[in-house]
Amino acid sequence: MTIPGLAELTDGEENISPTLFLLSGPPGIGKRDYCREFLEEGLSSRKKCIFLSSKVTDKEKFELLNIDGKKFNSLFVNPVLLYDTPNQKSLDEALNRITSFLSDIQIDTSKDQNDSHSLDENNIVYFVMDSLNHFCDIFEVDSVRRFLTKLVLQLKKKKTIGIFTIDSPVSSEYHPIVSFCDGIMEMKFEESNDSLIRKIRLLSMAGHAMTKPTWIQFNIDRNGRFTFAYDLLKCTLDGRVIQHPPLYYLDLPFHTEGCARTYRKFMSVFKDLDPKYEVLNYHFCFIDIVGLSNPELAVHRQKEKIVRLNEFISSCNSFRKISDELKIILPAGDGMAIGYENNPELPYKLSVELHGYLRKYNKRMEPENRIKVRIGLSSGPVFTVYDISNRLNVWGPGIIMARRVMDLGDSWHILITENFAVQLIPLYEEYRNNIRLIGSFEIKHGEKINVYSAYSDDYGNPELPEKFRQIYTSP
Repeated sequence: MTIPGLAELTDGEENISPTLFLLSGPPGIGKRDYCREFLEEGLSSRKKCIFLSSKVTDKEKFELLNIDGKKFNSLFVNPVLLYDTPNQKSLDEALNRITSFLSDIQIDTSKDQNDSHSLDENNIVYFVMDSLNHFCDIFEVDSVRRFLTKLVLQLKKKKTIGIFTIDSPVSSEYHPIVSFCDGIMEMKFEESNDSLIRKIRLLSMAGHAMTKPTWIQFNIDRNGRFTFAYDLLKCTLDGRVIQHPPLYYLDLPFHTEGCARTYRKFMSVFKDLDPKYEVLNYHFCFIDIVGLSNPELAVHRQKEKIVRLNEFISSCNSFRKISDELKIILPAGDGMAIGYENNPELPYKLSVELHGYLRKYNKRMEPENRIKVRIGLSSGPVFTVYDISNRLNVWGPGIIMARRVMDLGDSWHILITENFAVQLIPLYEEYRNNIRLIGSFEIKHGEKINVYSAYSDDYGNPELPEKFRQIYTSP
């Protein structure tokens, strides 16, 4: 016995005891579709089903529920259709029909008293009343309240799982007619990128303590089928569901300050770079904080931005999940260069992840504390050298070109050399759509390079860099 999306709404619970739910939500969000799917589940498992509606006609019920061949298990009642003029008699007759149907269930199942499991299963009733608002508009609130008092008494005599729908926000005058429900579900719309997304949560349920009701996103396809997104908030450190307001560090959720502190310690531990004396091909991401050299910016502010940038980079999956033996990390004053062996996708993914973190971070910071970056991506050979302090360092065309193409960009640009772009573009449609040639530019020693820019609604900068505008828009 289940309701659509129950496992997602309860973090894994798949069965519930008989419960009468109130399902609230704005008009048009899909409450009736949800009830239809709930009733179809009951019909498909040969449970007794009751559908009470003041809107749906006899003809529409077949189209809505697709119950051909299963009518013997169901009862449909629309009180509005019982008399020429809907009145108290309409509600009384609807109640009589439901009571008679429930009584017949006991007669049917009493024939097989030897199978107690069969008796228990057959006694389960699926019930839907859609919608309480419309009933009150037709029959007045007091009449509906009296009707519900008698109806709920009959339903609770049986093993009934039921859903009563109501439009939100729920007016105070409707509180007396919803107080009988021992489970509450809510639906809502949210705006996202100029579109509406649907969400649902379970606020309460008989026999279960909902300590942290979680909003779950859902979609309805053309056939009215529901799909649910399993997006329960989990601790970044241990993966357990967070059942209380989370603590955030770098926009990552944690159970407690202790979890966040342990995570910071893990992220601060990096192995030393092993010497690599042979020439190797690496794929580089060169990151630079824009405006950090501004003399008006206090030194401690500069330091804070560098430290915070390093923390964000360390938290990106494309950085922390890659073995240190497969990457190169080179500090660069107001940024850093990160090189990956073998996989050209990793610098691109790191750039996308970092932009996501920084844009969330900047939304809640004052302008002077925001971090803006520009990024250059390139591939090429590198070799090990020793600097003046006899420390091992890495240098070569791969890192040089990543730095030079980065220098051509402004805030939020992700600029890419041609040799890097041609490796990515054939891989996925996303890369073909989001990596675009913006022109050629003459760098040092008279060398001209083709430069690509990566951007979408979520990352990058769609504007032409200032250095390119000076070339392509000059008279």
